[in-house]
Amino acid sequence: MKGIAAALPVLAATFLSGCGQPIGKADLKSDPKLRAEILAACANGTHTDAQECSNAKDVENADKLERSLGYK
Repeated sequence: MKGIAAALPVLAATFLSGCGQPIGKADLKSDPKLRAEILAACANGTHTDAQECSNAKDVENADKLERSLGYK
């Protein structure tokens, strides 16, 4: 039941993101909660859009690099 509740925001974002377009990096950078939800769904295999998984991972890696270099 908890997994279904966690997947609902990701599904809602997917439907609202517009006509099959994957959620872009700019959106994922500005919404860390959505990014975390997508990354969790990608990790457990319930997220089916490989481009969104890739975008979320790229943004996460860039964010970690910025933090490690002291830009934030």
